[in-house]
Amino acid sequence: MMKQHINMITAMVKKDLFGLLPLILLAASVFVLQPVIASLDAIALSGDAEFLVAVQTNFYWVGYFMACLLMVSVLQQDPASSLNHDWLVRPVPRVDWMLAKLLFMLLTIVVPIVLGRFVIFLTQDHGVLQALALAAAVEKLPAVLVVPLLFAAGLLTSSLRRTIVLLMLVLFVFLLPAWSVTRPLLALLGIELGTEFDSMMWLQAVPVVVAGLAGVLAVFWLLYVRRQERAATLAFAVSVGLIFFTVYPPMWLLNWDRAIAIHRHLINSPDDQLEQSVVLEPVQACFPAAFVDTLAAGESGSNLLKNAGWYPSQLSDAGAGALTFASTVRARERLTEWLPSALTGRDMGVNWRVDRIRTQAILSADTLADDVVLPRSTTAENRFAPISSVDTDYWLVPAEVLANVAASDTSSLFISYDLALLAPQPHELKVDGMRHSLPGLGSCRAVADYNANTIEIDCIKRGAQPALISAELIGVEATRVDSYSRINQTPGWLESIARRQTRLTLAMPLLVDSSSILMTAYNVERILHKTLTFKGMLGDQSSRCGLPQPTDDATLSLQQSSWRDSSPHETRSVAVEQGVRVEVLDWRNGAPSDAPTLFLLPGLGATAHSFDELAVKLSDRYNVVAMTRRGTGASGKPDRGYDTARLSEDVLQVMDTLGIDSPILVGHSIAGEELSYLGANYPHRFRGLVYLDAAFDRAGDRDSDRRRYRELYARLPSQPPLYPDESISYEALRQYAQRTQGTSIMPPEGEILASYDLSTGANKHQERYLDAIMMGLQSPDYARIAVPALGIYAVPSGPSALLETWYNKDDPLVQETIAELFQMDSQRKAQEMRRFDTEVPDSTLLAIENADHWIFLSHEQQVLEAIERFINGF
Repeated sequence: MMKQHINMITAMVKKDLFGLLPLILLAASVFVLQPVIASLDAIALSGDAEFLVAVQTNFYWVGYFMACLLMVSVLQQDPASSLNHDWLVRPVPRVDWMLAKLLFMLLTIVVPIVLGRFVIFLTQDHGVLQALALAAAVEKLPAVLVVPLLFAAGLLTSSLRRTIVLLMLVLFVFLLPAWSVTRPLLALLGIELGTEFDSMMWLQAVPVVVAGLAGVLAVFWLLYVRRQERAATLAFAVSVGLIFFTVYPPMWLLNWDRAIAIHRHLINSPDDQLEQSVVLEPVQACFPAAFVDTLAAGESGSNLLKNAGWYPSQLSDAGAGALTFASTVRARERLTEWLPSALTGRDMGVNWRVDRIRTQAILSADTLADDVVLPRSTTAENRFAPISSVDTDYWLVPAEVLANVAASDTSSLFISYDLALLAPQPHELKVDGMRHSLPGLGSCRAVADYNANTIEIDCIKRGAQPALISAELIGVEATRVDSYSRINQTPGWLESIARRQTRLTLAMPLLVDSSSILMTAYNVERILHKTLTFKGMLGDQSSRCGLPQPTDDATLSLQQSSWRDSSPHETRSVAVEQGVRVEVLDWRNGAPSDAPTLFLLPGLGATAHSFDELAVKLSDRYNVVAMTRRGTGASGKPDRGYDTARLSEDVLQVMDTLGIDSPILVGHSIAGEELSYLGANYPHRFRGLVYLDAAFDRAGDRDSDRRRYRELYARLPSQPPLYPDESISYEALRQYAQRTQGTSIMPPEGEILASYDLSTGANKHQERYLDAIMMGLQSPDYARIAVPALGIYAVPSGPSALLETWYNKDDPLVQETIAELFQMDSQRKAQEMRRFDTEVPDSTLLAIENADHWIFLSHEQQVLEAIERFINGF
């Protein structure tokens, strides 16, 4: 009996093979060529990368089309409407008929595709079993969604022409929402167009497949078993309708709340400790805002409106005098995973990350009858921006609502965030062109192309995929690139038959040692819900965060905003190597020409302007010069040369260019690295070294201490942001410092201008260069320093010295954290001071209690006196 079934199936397959032989041969050639074209490398071929990607993408869809054409064609070899095909002339069981068709598809579609891919994967250094597993996986899972619908259409129609007509009707159905006349009807059904569930779209994909498969079974049974063509057509129409309402779901069926609730149920564990691992905080004290009328008028607020990207219809509905504003929020992740690095010999910290799923804003006031849900722009310019800890949303306040809120002092704004907390799974990948198996990432390789100044990364994985893949230079988080702009939340069981290839490009590999890079797979660990409450519509009460000013008032406000660098220095730009110049400030205009020269180096993330005030006081007795190191401020920012040795050579080159002989080198903070290197390797070029809270072995910090420092500082709140009126002038900013830090001591005005964005208070220096400098540190060789050295240390007098004014001093956790930080700092300072004093052959040590790290600002007079005593002692 079994043999009879096999013979019958085999006979039908042979008949179909001969009947469709030309199409089979054409499709087979496409199936074999597609993986070959997909494996081509534009760099290796010295071709146009964009053109090659376009060819690869289009050829994939050519192969997809050929597979669909074969599938439909073989079904129509024995159409249900015929009375003379094999399945009717001979007593062919319906199951055998279907098995024959499926076997044909396996032999003519699946086998050629798998064999072609298998050969290519073997040539790419994959093992036999791994190559076979990858070849047999589905390359683009979303492409499978329409296959059941095409299968059902092939069963229902007797010719390819009729199939095309039927599919055009189906396409017409799915294009109905684009017609304005159908939108009122859709609204009655609860369908809101424009609702996209981003990473949660698998909730729509599963019903689409289920409805499609159900349609196939119903059409087959009704058409080939029951011979009821009208009923089969109705079943197909019902299947299409179910798919339609899955693609365009009514809000009562699938909405954001329900989608997020499903994910929360699937992902979250009963333990809610992770809820406290993410803190949201506003970047700006007042949200920037603009009236919608300014777009047409071309006023300054129009930039904000352009970034918001509102549709004209939305602005028209909001009415004349409506307002748009931008809320920018930072997510602070308190969790870190640690990975031992073979490249650095130290542990690398990889932070957990957060991706925003949904944001909502609700405006409340006693002058409003009900709370108002503000429209959020889904077409803003930043909608495709990479996942970041800082995110901006744009909101629209209708004119009628604004009129009511403007008259109220009780307005409140509630912004709620649904977030995905991503746990990292980091790995170190060698940049050697070889494939390496990395858990969670699959098979990865990295190839350096120093001519293009890039590292090309290729990872391929079958089965469950991570929510996100990232690559970065080790120690330089700012170089990180991600695989997607939004995370993948498709469940692993749904991706079990799929594979995904991820290609990433890392730029500027010469910033640091890039013989290995950091690859990280992120997976969703928890779905979080956070709400921020603001005392006013624009971030605070209207007295602090008022509505945008009319044009004349805004112009007057800008005129009143006054900043200037008043330090009497000459600014130079000095070449230190081909294509690289550094900023040099020169105060050599008051002291005698034969007076000692002081060469000043700033700390990390600071410029030569940080000495604007100290240099003026020194210039009466000494010739003073200060340099801004590369990668910072107005100095050049090349893609290499940030190790301590190269930074030190920049100092020597500036000295040679300016004719400076035997200066006293004075350095603040991280400049101690250059001081120690130059003092040990070029002692004949300097008269002495002065460390301003700078003499530390930063490269030798213990991993356990680094971990603990990060954990402790993550507990403490960030400094409050600036109000707009606090950035109008240097004096206004001094009031901000008094409000937030309890002190009026600040970096000089020129340093504020060079280093900070006055509108937000954010540091303007690019993190990638600062990280590169940190990665290039060396442990100081104090014993080889053959010149006199003065080490001035800032020593906190007690834990209270570390308490910032914005901390809750009554919070036991804050008290415990500050006490531990003080103990760790005190022990570290004591060890470093003892080492400096004992290892440097000619050392002078000065500890100033209760001093700030910017010791030459907080205790300027003591620093000046110490430098004078030190120089007089030569």
